[in-house]
Amino acid sequence: MKKIISLLTLILVSSMILGGMTNTAQAQNDPSILLKIAKQAQEQLQNQINQNSPDTIKQLFKNGTQQVMALEKSLGNNETNIAKEQFLSAMRIFKQVSQQLIYQTPKPELLSNKTTIQDPSGDILRMQDYSNNLKSIAKKYNTLIDFSELDALFVTAKKQATDNQFDESQQTITKIKQMIVDLNKNIREQSSPHQQSRAKEYAQTYIEQLDRLIENAKNQKLSEDIIKRLETARENLSLATDPHEIIKQVREIISIKTQFDLTKNDRLESRVIQIEKTLLNLSNSNQLNQTDIEDAKTTLQTIKRLLSQGEVDMANELLRSLTTLLD
Repeated sequence: MKKIISLLTLILVSSMILGGMTNTAQAQNDPSILLKIAKQAQEQLQNQINQNSPDTIKQLFKNGTQQVMALEKSLGNNETNIAKEQFLSAMRIFKQVSQQLIYQTPKPELLSNKTTIQDPSGDILRMQDYSNNLKSIAKKYNTLIDFSELDALFVTAKKQATDNQFDESQQTITKIKQMIVDLNKNIREQSSPHQQSRAKEYAQTYIEQLDRLIENAKNQKLSEDIIKRLETARENLSLATDPHEIIKQVREIISIKTQFDLTKNDRLESRVIQIEKTLLNLSNSNQLNQTDIEDAKTTLQTIKRLLSQGEVDMANELLRSLTTLLD
């Protein structure tokens, strides 16, 4: 508001100098009008200057005031020409004062120095979703992970956010993030033995497929180089214990199969694995009697033998029949 007043005063003073103040006809008819206008400008500026104003502004205003006093004296002595010069001098000084007042007026801060804390509710929900995923993984691997402390922190963070205590909520969120990192590490450590066990089971299943593929390759009298590479790959896979190494060896075998066009039985092999899982589940239920389960297992072994002998069509027909029976 003060800046606006200073600007208006500057406009007023400037207009007095450039316009009405140079109207010599009016001044000649009534020279006292000069004193009246000068004092009006003086009063406007005096209302804007206080003890905190810079000394340069105070000194300029003092000089202008002295010119007004001299103007008043010259008018009293009927020295009109001198009075006009003193009037113009006073107004020029007052214009300088007005300009400096504008520049010295503090500008309002566009941005607060203090960073506004945003509502962290969205972050809390995202972290809770991640926490729920961790719980699922921990349950899958039967780990002994206690999430009660983490759950309590979520309750606290949500309440703080609801109460607009955003600073406190951010501090709680920091604790939640650290606890999630710790729990994640704990889950990995506890699940590692399970991962190794599953990787070994997968490797064993793949080795059985590879044995059938090698037998098939021999029956088809493929080159010794292909058979040797398959046998070497089988040996490397059987010796692998680390999950990452097992995956690496399986990829190597897939590469060999693709290179020598040995992938035509892969779809059937995948169906064989699926049926083996189904039979295992049925064995633990009462949906099939034991005789039917044993017959299904015998048929499955026949299918595997046919695949190793290259009898793909016959293996496929038996696989369809067995799938229909299990369905």
